[in-house]
Amino acid sequence: MNTDAQGDGRHSAAAGEPPPAGPCSRALWRGVIAVSLLGTIAAGVWMRWAMTGATTLPVPFDHLRHAHSHLGYFGLLFPLAWIGWRGAGARVPGAAALVAYALCTAVASVGFVRSGYGVVAIAGCTLVSGFWLWSAAALVGRMPRLQDPLGAVPLGVVASLACVPPIALFLRSDPALAHGFVATFLSGLLLVVIVPSTLAGCRISAGPWPFLLVAGCLGALHLGVAPHPVTQVGLFAYAGLLLAPVLAKQLPAHARVVWALVAAGLAAMAIGLIPPTRAVGLGAIHFLILGPVMATLAPRWMRRPPPAWAWWCGHATWGFMSAALVAQGFVPAPWTWTAAAIGGTAAALWWAVVLASQVSHPWRVAATQTGSRTTDR
Repeated sequence: MNTDAQGDGRHSAAAGEPPPAGPCSRALWRGVIAVSLLGTIAAGVWMRWAMTGATTLPVPFDHLRHAHSHLGYFGLLFPLAWIGWRGAGARVPGAAALVAYALCTAVASVGFVRSGYGVVAIAGCTLVSGFWLWSAAALVGRMPRLQDPLGAVPLGVVASLACVPPIALFLRSDPALAHGFVATFLSGLLLVVIVPSTLAGCRISAGPWPFLLVAGCLGALHLGVAPHPVTQVGLFAYAGLLLAPVLAKQLPAHARVVWALVAAGLAAMAIGLIPPTRAVGLGAIHFLILGPVMATLAPRWMRRPPPAWAWWCGHATWGFMSAALVAQGFVPAPWTWTAAAIGGTAAALWWAVVLASQVSHPWRVAATQTGSRTTDR
């Protein structure tokens, strides 16, 4: 494992540099990510409180759940991945392509809210998948660079999308099997597309990318449709590869700590200390996205990244929420649902304050007092 820091090695050096370079384009990228983030979190918090009985939903719960997860992956995670590609010097979609992609994401999300896996949602998802494949094709030329994490992404996208036909095939005839493929699909996107893109954005290598790809695919199968001793070994190996960002000195301490927690959690699931149940998987996915991925890539799309103390507070909120989600798999008690809703609300408030700080800068005084270095462009 090795790292290759950019510039002066400071994590904040890339702050305020979402692709591409023009001011209007930067605002577009920030807008797409911010709207997707707020929409995803709002839907999640609404669902969590509805599960406690404190509120009701105007649409079927499953419809909102599908919209929540797809908006998060389509509108938030893939644009973040593209920003990671930009940080590694790879080509990313331009402004026109991003607008078209955002419209497809909106169509899919609205389709899920209105009718679940209906014609509109499927059409939107199909177009989004086409954007993924088109953009990933630009990375094929990087595959000979074995130490480049982006080498895993083209095959990672294809491997993840291979789960979609079985989902459609078994959704009504065998819902349990279909949900297993859904878990594999979501885990695969995280482990072999989003995480490699995140590492590449900070010039961090976890070793030869074929190892990352194989371990990630096996890990996704273990967390989803195929828990087996072989896939178990793959998940454990993947947890070991995540020591790369833990040891990366160009990342701030809070980011390295949450990467370490994710690596430890995946290892615990791999060796059987924590069962890879649906509740555990939900907690792990939420923490991985809100913790390491966002903490590593957020300074690259924000004009004014939060200082370290604010990140520690944020990690505490989604850590609390994720722990409550995991607890639901062990403790069948109403308090776990309430705790998850409270943690989700706290995370939503944290992000609302952070996004508001992109307009007015509440961190300026604290950053000056602590000697933190922020970028305000």
